[in-house]
Amino acid sequence: MTRALSFDSVSISYGRGPKTFTAVDSVSLRLAPGEVLGLVGESGSGKSTLARAAVGLTEPAAGRIRLGDTVISNATGTAVRERRRIQMVFQDPQSCFDPRRTIGESLDEAIVAAHRREEEPRPSARSRAARVSELLKSVSLPADRAASMPTELSGGQRQRVAVARSIAARPEVILADEITSALDVSVQGTVLNLLRELQQEIGFSLLFISHNLAVVRAVCERVAVMRGGQLVEVGETLDIMESPKQEYTRELIAAVPSL
Repeated sequence: MTRALSFDSVSISYGRGPKTFTAVDSVSLRLAPGEVLGLVGESGSGKSTLARAAVGLTEPAAGRIRLGDTVISNATGTAVRERRRIQMVFQDPQSCFDPRRTIGESLDEAIVAAHRREEEPRPSARSRAARVSELLKSVSLPADRAASMPTELSGGQRQRVAVARSIAARPEVILADEITSALDVSVQGTVLNLLRELQQEIGFSLLFISHNLAVVRAVCERVAVMRGGQLVEVGETLDIMESPKQEYTRELIAAVPSL
């Protein structure tokens, strides 16, 4: 069962003393079970930092992050295992793949890790290979791509494999961080449609991080706007796009010609 992902007055800082930089400043936000929520703002607004904290790549200096009732920030013990139910897909998938492993090996690793997390018996090599083929098919890639190295794939194909790997982990939540910004426009729509279809089919919650409000409008049910590490506006996508309350949000919308 999918649980809500909650950020409760989360602050994240870097450095010490007079050189301390607050990247996220007392942000409270809730991603409901099965929801698709857009998190937007200019570069440096803190949106990616907030997401990275949810998967343990950085930790809050104050506040807490919860998956359901489980506190997963500064996690230890079973909370670490629970945090792995949140998966993150990054802007540059190339940096997330081991260049020495085939695509199939990377997916196989995620499959085994999910079984280990659930304390399930390790599946056979044959069943894992079949699952790898299913995962590739789910992202519209042929099964023989399992033998490919990451460098042999296009940017769009690598991004689709990154999505497949996150699905292999059987997530409750996927955080998609600017996953289309480095792709050609012709490929962006394919990846977005694929992610939305998988979300509807599987039912995971999706936090879609982007600076592109046109993309967010097409994908997300609600939108949260960040500026300078703070959350400045949250609402239904249509309401935000048509009647933004904050001047900063109006400026973001005005900067996108298609809106």
